Amino acid sequence: MKTIVITENESNQRLDRFLKKLMPQASTGFLQKMLRKKRIKLNGQKSEPSTTITAGDVVSIFFAEETIANFRADTKPKKLDKNSPQLDIIFENTDLLVLNKPVELLTQPDKSEEPSLIDYAVDYLIKKGTYDPKTSLTFTPACANRLDKNTTGIILVPKNYKTLQAVNCAIREDRTEKIYFTIVTGKPKATDEIIGYLKKDGDKNSVTFSTQQTAPTDKKAVLNYETLACHGDYALLKIILKTGRSHQIRVQLSAMGLPIVGDPKYGNRQVNSRLYEESGLRSQLLHSAQYTLPDMNKTFTAPLPPVFEKALKRFGFKDPFLSEQ
Repeated sequence: MKTIVITENESNQRLDRFLKKLMPQASTGFLQKMLRKKRIKLNGQKSEPSTTITAGDVVSIFFAEETIANFRADTKPKKLDKNSPQLDIIFENTDLLVLNKPVELLTQPDKSEEPSLIDYAVDYLIKKGTYDPKTSLTFTPACANRLDKNTTGIILVPKNYKTLQAVNCAIREDRTEKIYFTIVTGKPKATDEIIGYLKKDGDKNSVTFSTQQTAPTDKKAVLNYETLACHGDYALLKIILKTGRSHQIRVQLSAMGLPIVGDPKYGNRQVNSRLYEESGLRSQLLHSAQYTLPDMNKTFTAPLPPVFEKALKRFGFKDPFLSEQ
């Protein structure tokens, strides 16, 4: 038998969800059956799967230790090379880690198994001693927001479950303020608002844009932009992102005839090919520069990456942070 005393990092969630996080290799149906048969009890009593657990509750699991260990088989942190890249830390306190994601790095793992930013962040927190996977039963630090592999900028990593819930709730209810900078080709307006719907093709990992909703699964997407400068066929834009959808900025700008420079999926192939040959540019010039959490009275700012600074000089643009002042 295993007895678990619920801490703040496990509290305020459904019992069945806690059990699934604790033993990810066990099926949901199996865990619910064990609750019905009293092989798993909450505070010494039979409990419904939907019961909300709180700090101080006691969960008793009447399984052999070996069985529990097998059900927890994939909970170990990923092993990384000793020469892990140095994290660009924008902000850190006891509750939150904020990082400036570099180009060509996944935010979180995918099927490729290549290391991601969150893998390096968890490794950092383990080495620092602020996270211990051996004592943390179901909570592992995770990225609250995502950026595409070749988009740079702000990533939020809550360091405990309470903060993760708060940040996720703010994001889900659009109680955040997000500013991006990008360089596009085309002739943008001085200011504009783009409203429409996005349809994602998971198999192709691509998104299409339309001004009208064509299916219930289409997601409404809204962004505003301000043109900071234009030189020739290129323009420097400030994006105020109202919603946070997959590939949103890239798709919406491209649909308006303003493809982002360097974007391999939605950009102008001829322009991208020429810039690659001339300067080695191989990623989209899109940077998450500022992220505000009004509920927490926090605003984070991420400096531009070298690839963006190099492009600014090439196209004759001033640093957009300076133009904001």
